Amino acid sequence: MAGKVNKKLKYKRKAETLKQAIGAVVTQLRVEKDWSQGDLAAKSGYSLGWVNKIENARSNPSMEVIIAFADTFRLKLSQFFARAERKHLKRQPATPGKSKKKS
Repeated sequence: MAGKVNKKLKYKRKAETLKQAIGAVVTQLRVEKDWSQGDLAAKSGYSLGWVNKIENARSNPSMEVIIAFADTFRLKLSQFFARAERKHLKRQPATPGKSKKKS
């Protein structure tokens, strides 16, 4: 498929919301495989526009789309969501007065 893959993208996507985290995970997985958005669209059965909207958090993906992407990347659904959750939590500021370590 046509289109260049920008390897720096996986580090630039915001993950402040879960919607952004899902988009960031899709971008990271796609870039790791050296696929363009068009490649992912063709492999997943969704349009290039839809892939772009999800990666840029401009649309809430349905469970059907998330399952299709997880399958395309050969991940279990739980693995896909775990990646999104880790990415999201990593971006969350620490709550003042609360420690991450338990005493």
